[in-house]
Amino acid sequence: MNLTYVQTVNLLLDVAPIVFQTPRFALKGGTALNLFIQDIPRLSVDIDVVFIDHQLDRDAALDEIAQELNRIELAIIEMGYQATIRKMHSGDEVKIIISNAEVEVKIEVNFVFRGTVLPLQNLSLSTKTQKLFSRNILLPVLSTSELYGSKLVAAMDRQHPRDLFDVLKMYESHGLSSGILDCFVAYLAGHNRPVHEVLFANAQPIEETFKNEFVGMTSEPINVEQLKRIQTKLITELPQALTYNHRNFLLSLVMATPDWSLLPFAHLQEMPAIKWKLKNLKSLKLKNPVKFQLQREELERRFRQSTS
Repeated sequence: MNLTYVQTVNLLLDVAPIVFQTPRFALKGGTALNLFIQDIPRLSVDIDVVFIDHQLDRDAALDEIAQELNRIELAIIEMGYQATIRKMHSGDEVKIIISNAEVEVKIEVNFVFRGTVLPLQNLSLSTKTQKLFSRNILLPVLSTSELYGSKLVAAMDRQHPRDLFDVLKMYESHGLSSGILDCFVAYLAGHNRPVHEVLFANAQPIEETFKNEFVGMTSEPINVEQLKRIQTKLITELPQALTYNHRNFLLSLVMATPDWSLLPFAHLQEMPAIKWKLKNLKSLKLKNPVKFQLQREELERRFRQSTS
């Protein structure tokens, strides 16, 4: 493992307890998967945060997130580190950049996909992580199915080697389980890109990103060809793995008339990201009905191709 990545994880573990002192936040993403769920197959250098209350309106939620970030910034400065809040002028996230003399860690809070679809779990660091970093912390973490479901969306969307590696480990330990697929569909429904663009993604080149942003992260050697095979496997198998209910839910969603009974999450229609998606779809239907209809037709066509 690269020394810089190890130092970054040390800093991450120093500040993580401060971040999650509030009951409003929970951990998601690669740090949750690799330091808590899996036994550190790779290092992870960011803290991805979920604001877990889906019922607060947007302004109230943003106020609470801002208050928590200010609290975190002050507490981390008191620890002797540098901390700077970066407010995003576009996009769905706000972040804090934390640094010491050697490395930096990003804390990112997604303010659009607020809430969770499944109950949280409180987890300690994995056994190997505890041994490697000589410490243990207990944090609120998304459920394992929700972690992997949201990870699948990220892997299909950006196809970063880190995400593809996490998918590789998911295949080894869990496979495309029904719970993971349910969560994937829920997170896909709240994504800002059209459903068919993410679900039927074309493979993107990963060689440069692998060399510049991934080598040195894993506990065991892995080459880019292994990740390219996983990339192909995921792009091929994920659409085929969706059930009748999954497909019909997504088709109903893109027509802005979602059939909530097709997914096992009673409060999905209350999730802010889903509401925002539906608002945008209804707006598209009014402003550009041809494009709106084409999205439905394209999704139907891709589904037919994936089962033929």
